[in-house]
Amino acid sequence: MSWYLDSSAILKTIFDEKERPDLLRFLNSQSTSSRLSKIEVRRTVAQLVPTKTAEVILELDKINFLPISNPILMAAENFSSEITLRTLDAIHIATVMSLEGSIEGLITYDRQMIANAKLLGIKVISPGMT
Repeated sequence: MSWYLDSSAILKTIFDEKERPDLLRFLNSQSTSSRLSKIEVRRTVAQLVPTKTAEVILELDKINFLPISNPILMAAENFSSEITLRTLDAIHIATVMSLEGSIEGLITYDRQMIANAKLLGIKVISPGMT
């Protein structure tokens, strides 16, 4: 089964950060994410290291990107006040919830997303994070 990667996890596959080796052990050809991640990652790389654009495109081609549907947007809009996610993170979590039963869980390095995912009963890991 595949894992859902948020943009923080995808960026760690591109940049040489300490968590990268542990993260790469979890990934397979079936990794999944939202189209939102593709936008976030490409914009981040374009701003920070534009010379890595070609490498990023190759890395992104390995991931199955899902469209942001109206039901996902509606779910993101309707989280209770106990869920303290920022807008884009709410879309990621709503996407993960829409995939229940077809993915292992969520890989993220965003501490706020980790806490909220756990509140919602989502299996979440951050390989290599201490």
